Amino acid sequence: MSKKRWIGGITFAGLLVGSLTTGSVVLAADEDTGTTNTSVTVTGGTIGLSAPSALAFPGVTVESIVKGNLNDPVTTADSSLLTVSDFRGTGAGYTVSAKESPITNGSGATLKGAFVHMVPDTLVTPNAAAPAWTKSVDLTTSDQPLFATSTGQDGGGITSYDLNKVTLDVPEDNDVKAGNYSGLITFTLTPGQPAQAATSNPAP
Repeated sequence: MSKKRWIGGITFAGLLVGSLTTGSVVLAADEDTGTTNTSVTVTGGTIGLSAPSALAFPGVTVESIVKGNLNDPVTTADSSLLTVSDFRGTGAGYTVSAKESPITNGSGATLKGAFVHMVPDTLVTPNAAAPAWTKSVDLTTSDQPLFATSTGQDGGGITSYDLNKVTLDVPEDNDVKAGNYSGLITFTLTPGQPAQAATSNPAP
């Protein structure tokens, strides 16, 4: 009976010491896999609104009010941003509305018929989810919507609009009194998707 003989070889640093095989078979190493689960918890936060502390308009004269209607543009300020920060992470949406008080002076005189004209500006912070503010609104003593979210634009993240295009409209008044006048704009943030989008000067 003939016998097959194997002479093994060893390689070291690329040097073949010696090998001689007859009918050798090379077996591939078996492959194996494993899996690891990953997890992270994202915690929702709050929603809030910040508004400029003040909006100033250039001074006007009694003569200019007596002679005709005025459209007084706001004085550009560094802090004229109206910002909503929605960190809830729910897509629940919101509405931002505004109203104004009468514009009076220290003696109790009122700028008759004067109102703040809210004019939308371009979005300051890039945010694809930000609600669009597209229509001007003449403020009254009742809340009116400025902008509101929708299903496609749920307002998540930071939404900032600059109020540097706002104007103070003062109608003609022969009985206007001189003085330093001031008023108050109240912005209200209402969480939740609105039933309809914001409109300009909705009918009462």
